[in-house]
Amino acid sequence: MNSLLHTPEGVRDILGDECRRRNYVMNALMSLLNSYGYDQIETPCFEFLDTYSESLGSTPERDLFRFFDRDGNTLALRPDFTPSVARVSSRYFSDTKETLRVCYEGKVFLNHHSLRGELSEQTQVGAELIGDSSINSDAEIISLIVHGFLSCGLKNFQISIGHADIFNGLIEAAGFSAEEEADVHDFVSNKNFYGLDEYLSGKNISKDLVSLFGLLSKIFMTPDEWKDSLEKARNYPKIYGALSHLYEMNELLSAYGVEDYVSFDLGLVRSLKYYTGIIFSGYTFGSGKPIVTGGRYDNLLGHFGADRPAIGFAFLINELMLSIERQHIDLPVESAKILLLYPKDSVKAAIKKAEALRKAGNRVLLHSYNDRDHHDRLCIKYASYTIMETGDDK
Repeated sequence: MNSLLHTPEGVRDILGDECRRRNYVMNALMSLLNSYGYDQIETPCFEFLDTYSESLGSTPERDLFRFFDRDGNTLALRPDFTPSVARVSSRYFSDTKETLRVCYEGKVFLNHHSLRGELSEQTQVGAELIGDSSINSDAEIISLIVHGFLSCGLKNFQISIGHADIFNGLIEAAGFSAEEEADVHDFVSNKNFYGLDEYLSGKNISKDLVSLFGLLSKIFMTPDEWKDSLEKARNYPKIYGALSHLYEMNELLSAYGVEDYVSFDLGLVRSLKYYTGIIFSGYTFGSGKPIVTGGRYDNLLGHFGADRPAIGFAFLINELMLSIERQHIDLPVESAKILLLYPKDSVKAAIKKAEALRKAGNRVLLHSYNDRDHHDRLCIKYASYTIMETGDDK
């Protein structure tokens, strides 16, 4: 294989119309975030390795692209925007008590195993709301995500919402060790609930707690469906608090008018350990993976020196574009091009006309021709273009 002509495994080129469609979608999302009062920031695509330390609950080091600078510092390509945003907030906004709303777009990099067949370079558009721990900020973020889907032309989608303290509270109430917690996490993340039932049957835990573990296997359309379990959870404050929080948030989502796009997946768990409150994923037809992910991470900023609550999300643009394509959604992307033909002795007139057309918002390609035969061959070659001539007054 000629490495000069090929990309490494895990990355790809994006060309022409696909590029324009991606740019339209990303601009639509960024415009929406701006309308909600989010200010755009940019962070470096690589940082010191400590920024993404596994001890913060971030990406495992084996999944990072790591390298050294000339001074011997260990650096890493950005695998996730959230730690970078936490660093920025702690460095530049640590003295402010105002709620901070920031948004971003850019690349993230994960060093996937080659057999997984996943791209190592992904594009994300996301936002973070920092300094507000209230349930109102949770509801704002979910509403924002719903309108993000709608702004891209998608109408059939679902946001699955869970809460980190449901899983954490169950583990704590059962008195499980770190090893047992990892076992249960594997069962839940793989949706192997028969295996989980068998595993729990060998543990010395109460029937009420076993019943609450059963919540992890169900998806609810409304909190009313787990009312009975809410009563059983009263003896377990962390679990009860999480269920009550979701119950109250559902009422706020109704006020936003987005409740029809929401379901509650109480078995939603994350590999990233910094999440502390609600967690969520958004799905639509055409992709077997989440289109958007995120959640609340109230303790992460404290690791960078500014202990403030925060919540955020990121749209995964690769998966989003795949869904848009497979659902045959038309995006209002202007792809028509004008070919302005001119004889070689009319170049000045052609340039003048092309500039006027461009100022009017048209995409114009200038091309000279030698004779009539050359002119006709160009018309055939560029048949998909709108053909114009220097003498046309249209």
